[in-house]
Amino acid sequence: MCGLGFGLAALAMAAGCSSHGDSPSAEPNGIEGQSVDRILTRVDSALDATSVHFVQALGGRRISDVQALHGGDNCTGLLTDEDGFAWHFTTLGAQTWITPQRRSAKLADRTGTPVEPGRYLPVELDSPGYAGKLARYTSGACHPRFFAMKQQHFTLIKGAETRVNGRPVLALKATQGSARSTVYLATTGEPVPLRTESHVGKDDFTTTWEDYGVRPRITKPATAKILPPLS
Repeated sequence: MCGLGFGLAALAMAAGCSSHGDSPSAEPNGIEGQSVDRILTRVDSALDATSVHFVQALGGRRISDVQALHGGDNCTGLLTDEDGFAWHFTTLGAQTWITPQRRSAKLADRTGTPVEPGRYLPVELDSPGYAGKLARYTSGACHPRFFAMKQQHFTLIKGAETRVNGRPVLALKATQGSARSTVYLATTGEPVPLRTESHVGKDDFTTTWEDYGVRPRITKPATAKILPPLS
């Protein structure tokens, strides 16, 4: 899965309270003098505190577009896999429905028939086959946790201070093998990510945070369009 499915490309997400986070006049948050562990903990707390809209691109091509409400339990968006197939998803609490942008044998209903665009298949983390894989990627997109990088043994160091969209930021650099990423965290207001640049294998990913604190309208698909669950 391209985008949020693996490694450093999954570093992307955070929170704030207006477009591109707090206003430029917000007070310094002090992350420059804090440990990496403390910074990651603060970012995860921000993730649970507000809503976020982020977009990720691979080589300039948009591959994901996700909007998540507070904590990510209500979430909607689009993810693109390694073969170029795009999947629209809607999550409300413990329920997730997925519909393909175009028909693919990868995602089939309980009879083995490929799911048609506009028809929504209920999926769970333990759903069989590709349905379960999509459910896990969707969950990761809606419930990111920066501290997981420590648990996955990434090497993390604080880099230089710079600016993104005119706002002062601190670069946090992460590496694991040949994969590397730089996350730019605001040093005023909440320490929210404003931009992430990642390199995994031969691929270059860029994640931008379009809006913070905007509440998207997320609704359940029409009952007539929902397929029976796989089990």
